[in-house]
Amino acid sequence: MKKITALLLSLIMLLALTACGGSEKETSSGTSAPGDNTGKESSAETKADEEWQIVKDEYSDLTMDELYEKAKAEGGVVRIYATTADANTAARKFVKDFPDIQVEYISQDTDQVSTKIEMEAQSGNVNADVLMVKDNTGEIYHNMVLGGMLSLYYPTVVCEHIDKQLLRYGLPLYATFNPWYYNTEKYPDGCPIKSWWDIVEGYDVTTGKFTDQKWTIYTKDITGPSYTALWTQLIIDGDKVAEQYEKQYGEPLVYTYNDKLVNVPGILELPENNGGVELFYRFSQMSMTELADGDAVVQAVDESLNGPTLGLTSASKLSNKLNAAWVTGLEPYTAFQACCYTYIVNGCDNPAAARLFVLYCMSGAEGETGCYMSFDKKGSWSVRDDIQYTKNDKTKEEVNLTAPDFEEIYMQCTYVQAYWTKWHADAK
Repeated sequence: MKKITALLLSLIMLLALTACGGSEKETSSGTSAPGDNTGKESSAETKADEEWQIVKDEYSDLTMDELYEKAKAEGGVVRIYATTADANTAARKFVKDFPDIQVEYISQDTDQVSTKIEMEAQSGNVNADVLMVKDNTGEIYHNMVLGGMLSLYYPTVVCEHIDKQLLRYGLPLYATFNPWYYNTEKYPDGCPIKSWWDIVEGYDVTTGKFTDQKWTIYTKDITGPSYTALWTQLIIDGDKVAEQYEKQYGEPLVYTYNDKLVNVPGILELPENNGGVELFYRFSQMSMTELADGDAVVQAVDESLNGPTLGLTSASKLSNKLNAAWVTGLEPYTAFQACCYTYIVNGCDNPAAARLFVLYCMSGAEGETGCYMSFDKKGSWSVRDDIQYTKNDKTKEEVNLTAPDFEEIYMQCTYVQAYWTKWHADAK
């Protein structure tokens, strides 16, 4: 995320300069601004129609026994860099079944691990063999896979059990999402909101301010990658967001943010008359409390000290000890399906052992290793159609998740970060 953070700082400075010099909202002649849905098919729909093939390597069709023989010949220590602690559980199981292979597990957050791999690649001193990481903005794929630091490994026996759409940016280990939470004691009949527009109830389109904000909002930092990516996806699907408004309220959406744009063509752009941007702008004008810890967000929802309360954080924070539950079934969707991906580090010393570990974690051809269940926890779902996790009482379909469009998210997320910083500050 360091590259995105640096660009964000530049865009914030640009926003300040542009705001002083006047508003520029026109895009280049003959082109559409990112996320502009006027008269064009969404990029996600366009890509869905494209033909793309899973690129296999020399290891893709090898069995675990065949990989094991090659791994023993390599004779090195397989180093796993991971942002999920469950990978350590998998590593302990792995060495019991493959005693001739040594494994070293290193846990770091996304920024640290991506920086470490990049430094190793630049120095030519590659230590890692496997990376397990969530890619919320597409940065890992675009910067590190396309940048030649990581390779995609697609084992045939596993990929035939995974939705092809989820394989575009890597081999997904499991899926999760970033939900809103509500108080179950205050709303015993179930989720109190049905769409994203319910969250911004109380916005006055005449004044552009909240005259009667219904919800007390607690959230993690919106400029964080998970949350910026979520809002960017809603902007990408701005036509769907606008259609939901008209369906819900029986009248066309009124756009109140157009004169708040300070676009610079090709450098900083959000489109006019986009339902997702309007939703995002209204949300930026709300009073809210940002908390550094996701558990604290859910705790605040549990307490609901200041009336009707919603909290936005990761799905893993759900606890049976608190009066809090996920908001699910939102229209047009609740969130996008965020995946933890596995990659092979280019130039590693143990390419066969690395792939053996990945295949083992995915439980092989028919789930024979059982290791895939090591990643079964609250807020995570299996991506395999033949193995189901058991820790959630709702399916992905019931939650209503969509697939992310990382091509567009990667291009637009810094714009969303910069505009959030400006618009939310202006509202205070």
